[in-house]
Amino acid sequence: MPVEALEQVGARVGQALNCTFAEGEFQRWYAQVAGVFGLKISLVGVTGIGGKSVAKLVGAVSEDGFLYDSDGGNQVEYDRVDISAYIVDLLTIRTGLQWYQPTPDDYAAERKAARGFDDMLGGVGTQGWTSADEEKFGDW
Repeated sequence: MPVEALEQVGARVGQALNCTFAEGEFQRWYAQVAGVFGLKISLVGVTGIGGKSVAKLVGAVSEDGFLYDSDGGNQVEYDRVDISAYIVDLLTIRTGLQWYQPTPDDYAAERKAARGFDDMLGGVGTQGWTSADEEKFGDW
């Protein structure tokens, strides 16, 4: 099966979720981004198991009512909502593409590919993604 361009996958996902993707960034890298359900969703191309090209959909809460307390303070009340199983099934049904929740092996393959890319660029130095970043933002 031929690999679809990220823009094509974004168009299919956008139609399935009733939103429109546009060129943007996710973690300082090219992505297709959209807003839906009070989430900012990013569609990014990653390298998966066996070097396979994979489209990864990542969501982050963007609705202020979930990010700040009711008196307008800066206290985060909710920063993650797991609707993965529902979205996986919905996208599989509506797009005709096979979506799935990543396994630990998928994450390991993605990290391995990212390390190889970092090595090719001469390392990421002190500006790279740290374990503190991963703790704060999760495994995207």
